[in-house]
Amino acid sequence: MKLRNALALGLSIVVLAGTASAAEAQQRNRVNVSQSGYGNELAARQNGHRNALAIQQRGGYHYVQTIQAGSRNGVTVGQGGYANGALVDQLGRNNTAVVGQEGSYNGATAIQTGRNNTVGVAQIGSGHSARTNQSGSNNALGVIQVGSGQSANVRQSGSGNVSLVIQGSH
Repeated sequence: MKLRNALALGLSIVVLAGTASAAEAQQRNRVNVSQSGYGNELAARQNGHRNALAIQQRGGYHYVQTIQAGSRNGVTVGQGGYANGALVDQLGRNNTAVVGQEGSYNGATAIQTGRNNTVGVAQIGSGHSARTNQSGSNNALGVIQVGSGQSANVRQSGSGNVSLVIQGSH
């Protein structure tokens, strides 16, 4: 597993290390990855131009999968604790997704299609599940879950929608 991760990281660095003109640099997709601990996995695909991806995982057995197609989409995922998973798919233009999970056995899915959509998921504790799906334009969606065992499933379509879910237990 460590050898596979090291090879994948090395290949990514070689691919990104090439020289480019200023025009090519503007078309470039950006990727920042920082993983520590054991058993962390990442699968990412970006098609289009000026997409950005930043992922940080600590601890063990975290998993992230992300697909971005279009232009100027951005994904940020931060996971701490143990056995958290995130799936983020964005198709379109100017979409932003941020997922933060701290604790254990949390799962987040964020799917966006269209343009100018924003989703944020914050889960602190254990056993949380958040599934979000947005289509259309200019939509905003947020999920905040604290404690343990919270679940949210939010779907919105159209234009100009705003949803916020806050759940907690003590």
